[in-house]
Amino acid sequence: MASGLTSLTSGASRIFEGGMVNQTVVEMERGFLFIMSISDGSSLAVLAHPECDIGLVGYEMALLVDRAGNVLTPDLRAELQGSLLN
Repeated sequence: MASGLTSLTSGASRIFEGGMVNQTVVEMERGFLFIMSISDGSSLAVLAHPECDIGLVGYEMALLVDRAGNVLTPDLRAELQGSLLN
């Protein structure tokens, strides 16, 4: 789902010559969905409470991507996900 929204917003940005998409925010009745691109083409998705500080969530996501984006390779993410499922 996150990759689909990332692809959709990237396509819209290309059509409208909007440049690179930094973040996608979906406001829902019961909360927010934030999606942020990571340098290798993957995405970070976060669900947040409807009363959250959306600016703070976006800021913390950007910090995480800057600090850990290069370390969280697809292989490492798959390994970590596998360890959670076992």
